[in-house]
Amino acid sequence: MLDQLAEYSIPVLHPVLVHFPVALSWIALIAACVWLFRDRQNWLRNTIYVEALALIGAFSAVRTGEKMEEQSEGVPMIDQFVEFHETMGERSMWLLAVTLAFLIFSHWYSGRDMSRSGTKLWIRVIAFLLVLCSALAIGLTAHTGGIMTWGIPA
Repeated sequence: MLDQLAEYSIPVLHPVLVHFPVALSWIALIAACVWLFRDRQNWLRNTIYVEALALIGAFSAVRTGEKMEEQSEGVPMIDQFVEFHETMGERSMWLLAVTLAFLIFSHWYSGRDMSRSGTKLWIRVIAFLLVLCSALAIGLTAHTGGIMTWGIPA
């Protein structure tokens, strides 16, 4: 059985890699939600780490998606949605980058603000909303990719 598995390969990694930014962006959303209500620096750091991994995953998915697009030309379902999917993937990646930058700013700012422990509420709310928008954008991108892969016209 194992020798038969060695006969096969995965020609494009895009279908494998796309799951990482999806899962990680939702995990970051959970961590950001806990940080919003608990205001503990470890939850901010966890959100930063997970959002950074989601950004790396999104970058990898965008890069491998270009190769997958070349191999999928001529398939009507893919031709119909590929431009939207590609645009959403790139925008989601940039939104993750902006969100990560704001989270890093939040960590820096809360370390400099000696008037109180933790992070001010308005910063936590903005950060949470950015993480939420990032997760929703990744989700829409993933949904479009799922339609291109599994969808059939109704």
